[in-house]
Amino acid sequence: MEHRRAARLFVALVTMVLVATACGGATTQPTAAPAATGAGATAAATAAATAAPVLNRPVEFVISTNPGGGSDIYARIWIGIMEKEKALNTSVLPINKDGGAGAVAFTYVFEKKNDPHYIMVTLNSFWTTIITQKLPYKSTDFTPIAMLAEDPFFLWVPQDSAIKTAQDFIKAATDKALTVSGTGSKQEDEVLFRRIEELAKTKKFNYVPQTGGGAVALALAGKQAGVEVTVNNPSEGLSLYQASPPKIRPVCGFTAASPKEGPFKDLPTCKSQGLAIDDYYIARSVVGPPGLTQAQQDYWAGVFKKVSDSKDWKDYTTQTAQTSVFRTGAEFKKFIEDFEKLHRDIATKNGWIN
Repeated sequence: MEHRRAARLFVALVTMVLVATACGGATTQPTAAPAATGAGATAAATAAATAAPVLNRPVEFVISTNPGGGSDIYARIWIGIMEKEKALNTSVLPINKDGGAGAVAFTYVFEKKNDPHYIMVTLNSFWTTIITQKLPYKSTDFTPIAMLAEDPFFLWVPQDSAIKTAQDFIKAATDKALTVSGTGSKQEDEVLFRRIEELAKTKKFNYVPQTGGGAVALALAGKQAGVEVTVNNPSEGLSLYQASPPKIRPVCGFTAASPKEGPFKDLPTCKSQGLAIDDYYIARSVVGPPGLTQAQQDYWAGVFKKVSDSKDWKDYTTQTAQTSVFRTGAEFKKFIEDFEKLHRDIATKNGWIN
């Protein structure tokens, strides 16, 4: 009898301990799972978009150019896809903060430290402006979220231009100083024109800066300030190229291969016509302010993975002759570091910094 009573008491005590443990009485912490890499990181990013939300008010998607430029176009397309795919739990507002070759927008986002309600679309001025203006921060200080595409440059002329090939362009630029235009100064468009000068031994271009890619394309169409040539991205020139009648046309692409489909199908590469540049492009990507947590970074990466995987985005990259990529996490962080070095070297070579 006493043995049975003792056994029942022991079972009761064990049960009480187990109940207390299940209710939070245990002090042992669970072991953290190892961080995902490679394909696991992509899966984690996608899963993060459907996890508990990190946002509790509308988001500002900051754009460093005026309406109509490449960055403005991409931000608004991505916002539309986010809404269509129901990729996040709040609204996203496009906010244009042009000025200072992007410095106004970069500083605005930089000052929103630790706040996931601010994200920014990049173009290469995210590197060139920060470097050449010696701003009090670096591109690597921002939180990397995702890169979605490599956006090429095309050589563009007015529809009625006598320039039909890259060799026509080189001859014209060797005979006289052509007037060209691009987004800002000491930014990606001017980087490319200065590289053409060096490679093709042309006369120095008269470079006219504009506030964004849309303004650049319009300046070419209207021959404003005598503009004769631009290196617009395909998306920036598309509407004027498809106008009836066309206002501007691409001569060749600074790409490794001709587009295989879309409105620019079979456009010759500039390299095939003797202007051998095929390794410079616009990084269409997204960053956040400094200090976002890993959970916040993963949440946003998951949102943009949904955008990247959408049919709308795939169709758009085909239409605009882009290379669709998806980089996030450590891979995108390294890309930012590598582009930082590339543009610092370019700025030093052109005498834009000491």
